[in-house]
Amino acid sequence: MAVLELYEQGDFEIDEEFKDLPDHVAVELEFLYLLIFNQYQARASGNVNDLVATQALQRRFLGEHLGAWISPFAEAVKAGAETGFYRELAGFTERLVQMQTASLHDA
Repeated sequence: MAVLELYEQGDFEIDEEFKDLPDHVAVELEFLYLLIFNQYQARASGNVNDLVATQALQRRFLGEHLGAWISPFAEAVKAGAETGFYRELAGFTERLVQMQTASLHDA
């Protein structure tokens, strides 16, 4: 899968005990967290090369993977959720991904 290549580029490893697919929403959100963390680390240390590389990887990841399918996923969760908690969580997750995507266009 193409997402595995991005994980490798971002030095992200999935625990061997994780039994779901590598493009599971939980895995992709964890990878997004790692990219955001690495971006802040690069910015704090003044490492412009790492910052630019991490932003490029995050831009590609959001454009080709998580950002491409999060809205239909969130809508499906909202439509099928039996509690308000999961509807709210789906909406929050979608907004987070959209905000990250927008922040990369401003960078």
